[in-house]
Amino acid sequence: MRQGVVDFRPAPNWTSAGGICLLFALVFCTSGASCTRTMRSPFAAWQPPAPQVLMTGSSLDQVIAAVNANAARIQSIQTNNASITVPGMPGIPLLGGKIAAQRPGRFHLVAGTALTGDEVDMGSNDQQFWFWVKRNEPPALFYSRHDQFAGSAAQRMMPIEPQWLLDAIGFAEFRPGDAHTGPRALGSGRVEIQSMMQTRTGRLTKRTVVDATRALVLEQHVYDQQGTLVASAVAKTHKYYDKLNINLPDDVEIRIPASELSLSIAMGTVEINTLGENPQLWTMPSKPGVPLVDLGASQANAATPRMGDQITDANWYGPGPAVGQIQTGASPVSVPISPPVTAYPTPSQTAAAPQRITPAPQFIHPSGVELPAASVARQNPYPGVQQLPAGGVTGSASLTR
Repeated sequence: MRQGVVDFRPAPNWTSAGGICLLFALVFCTSGASCTRTMRSPFAAWQPPAPQVLMTGSSLDQVIAAVNANAARIQSIQTNNASITVPGMPGIPLLGGKIAAQRPGRFHLVAGTALTGDEVDMGSNDQQFWFWVKRNEPPALFYSRHDQFAGSAAQRMMPIEPQWLLDAIGFAEFRPGDAHTGPRALGSGRVEIQSMMQTRTGRLTKRTVVDATRALVLEQHVYDQQGTLVASAVAKTHKYYDKLNINLPDDVEIRIPASELSLSIAMGTVEINTLGENPQLWTMPSKPGVPLVDLGASQANAATPRMGDQITDANWYGPGPAVGQIQTGASPVSVPISPPVTAYPTPSQTAAAPQRITPAPQFIHPSGVELPAASVARQNPYPGVQQLPAGGVTGSASLTR
């Protein structure tokens, strides 16, 4: 890191509180650190840099050994204060997240807000994986067994096996059963290793970009047999845990293009190798009023919503679906998913039961300007819109933000 030089001559007045804060900001930003949302506070505890474990020009075997040695020291990770955003979608709020991962393939991410509770739940255990978005319409909790993933509707929704999510957040390694070539120098102290992987979904090609001296996994890109990008993970920053001699991504961006899924995850405070046997942590959740949709039991050509669309197309400033009105059966529902059919009354029913006329709902912006109902129905981004009940009578039990 380039060290900034500060001149402490008495010309500027640094005695005020504002001047002192400006001085610390100047020292920090001129030291080479980027002033972004993941910027570390100058008052944060000092973290040692990752050590050099490779010499420039190291062989393929040496690079693989260094990367695998770091991964082998990681058995589990857990964070309760991750921050999750959707790049390019400013209308989606910042989500706080809890993430747990454990070998060989257990993963659980729960994200939400303090006001609305859990909004996203996705995970994987030894038998199955699942995905749920609170604001998806119609409400559903999608799941699939791992042994039914290949060639099913589950693969269409998420074209790469859930194990890859562990690789994206720090468990990446070069597996001995894959064919590896390289390293190819990319410049700027980086090398690339290409791996041919035989998976249950077919042959995949993976390009892994590694720091040439510290063996940090910087980028991972997976392609199918046609050369189409299946999944990508880019670690923007890393954190070195000196007591455990472990490097982990601190800020990672995950992309699954076919699913229209893109997530940026700031990991927050991570606990390493502290998870014991806790079956409940890896159990698929039960959401009252939300039907189960077994994607693994359905063919790949079944109508399946894309994972990313469930997040980006949701109305994040509405009250959310009224899942309590949904009647679920004893057995899971299988796709294809058909849109709900609206039952229209017959003329005789209409005559027998006169329609009750009620005032239209009012939509009041914080500025006090009444908004037409049609504009709110189009989900225009009014973060502070208040929806008043029919007649305009206010009440805490009826107010929806």
